[in-house]
Amino acid sequence: MSYKMALIIEGREISIPVLPEKLTVKAAGKNERTTVLELGEIYILRKKGLREVAWESFFPVNNAPYVTGTIREPIDIVRAIENSRDTPSPIRFILVGTDLDINIRFGIESFEYDERAGEVGDIYYSIKLVEWKDYSPKRIILPPVQAVQAVAVKSVQAKEPARPGTPPPAKTHTVARGDSLWAIAKKYYGDGSRYPEIYNANKAIIDGRNKGTGNPKYTIYPGQVFTIP
Repeated sequence: MSYKMALIIEGREISIPVLPEKLTVKAAGKNERTTVLELGEIYILRKKGLREVAWESFFPVNNAPYVTGTIREPIDIVRAIENSRDTPSPIRFILVGTDLDINIRFGIESFEYDERAGEVGDIYYSIKLVEWKDYSPKRIILPPVQAVQAVAVKSVQAKEPARPGTPPPAKTHTVARGDSLWAIAKKYYGDGSRYPEIYNANKAIIDGRNKGTGNPKYTIYPGQVFTIP
């Protein structure tokens, strides 16, 4: 499989080391059938329900050819997921390298795990995530009317002076070992979810290097120099 899965928990990226054989994605429909006089039965289209993602796999204690990313202690991953499940903060689930790319926030609906005889240290688990949407109230502070009028008058009177010189050179980043587009976006923007902006600005470099390799779409390599838009 040529794709990558990861959870972002409290700013820490946890790669899914063993990709599951099956990934289930659901989005329940909220459409409704009803009957209207004269027309008879009609079908009312409504917005879809929350997205659900579920899979089963295991966290290995030892490296193996089927393992992707860096090996972490299975119990550390379990504790991080459990801590997140027991707090009101959402996590971010990332799936890249397929036509079903996902990069949104979720809550952990359920998480079950066990150890099995003969595989000491490996932890088998099943997990279900449900899409999270920010429902907190938004506070808007309006400035006094006098301040708005003063700014309007000043903006009419002021004229932007000509600026001599040339614009500053574009910012660049040289890829180091262990870098990911998510980590680079986090470094420069403070928000890893903006990684598509960096990908789009450097699409020719990234796609050209990955062509014919079978690697995920967003795979990058040490030494590549990217423009940071």
